[in-house]
Amino acid sequence: MITTKPERIILASDISGLGKVAVTAALPLFAICQLEVSVLPTVLLSSHTGAFPKVYIDDYTVGMQAFLKQWQSIGVEFSALVTGYLKSSQQITSLIDFIEQENLPLIVDPIMADNGKLYKGFDDHYISSMRTLCQKADLILPNLTEACFLADLPYQDNDLTEQFLKSLAQRLSELGAKKILLTGLPLSHDQIGVAYFDKEEGVFSLYRGKRFQQQFFGTGDMLTGLVAAAFVQGIDLQKCLPVFINFIEKSLVTTLKCDSDLRYGVYYQPHLGDLFKEFKRLLEVSNEK
Repeated sequence: MITTKPERIILASDISGLGKVAVTAALPLFAICQLEVSVLPTVLLSSHTGAFPKVYIDDYTVGMQAFLKQWQSIGVEFSALVTGYLKSSQQITSLIDFIEQENLPLIVDPIMADNGKLYKGFDDHYISSMRTLCQKADLILPNLTEACFLADLPYQDNDLTEQFLKSLAQRLSELGAKKILLTGLPLSHDQIGVAYFDKEEGVFSLYRGKRFQQQFFGTGDMLTGLVAAAFVQGIDLQKCLPVFINFIEKSLVTTLKCDSDLRYGVYYQPHLGDLFKEFKRLLEVSNEK
């Protein structure tokens, strides 16, 4: 029987009305992982920008700041702040001020680039701001491109040896983050990986999964949500990462079998029951220690 109240976190990210990405991808997973979530919108979009035309975009900076002000005024207690897509350096500054005032653990998915290039609207000033945010973080989850930008290293996506990835993670840890998770690593034509580095423990681990040739939307948001849920509840990430990778891989296979339009996101619903059981087991083992 569950006798403890659930942890409550803040998820600061964009909300897309169409397409299961960002907040809409993460919320069901947080629920499965027994976390309460307060959503802090950073941008409102009619759909995600990955594949749909004529997207309506509303910069929600003013509203975001108002959310934080009200939450502080009523004394809501949070266990952590998790960041996804942030629109501007101004938003980053607001979040830094908030976590420093509230003394909150910080988990950062530094969404700003992929395939060797920054996303539209971002520049060197934004990279600098994101680097500052990562300095405050307990855990960061950059993809390969974002990791190279943050570490101020040339982008490379071939010959990704364990030694190179470990060196990259160690360099990122010098920014200040205690734990690093490098995501979406193109290890070979048929393998994709994530690399985990714990600065305090001196642990480096590389995990491999199947690399699909199709483009899926929201997989990074799914992994960030799951890893954040485990981190907040004190579960050893080395034990849960294989579970999460397997869940995502099975969900991608199911999505393809359904022959659905990939723009709408990953069809992970059939596997939520198994994920609940696996996460509950990991949580119980962690609580026994």
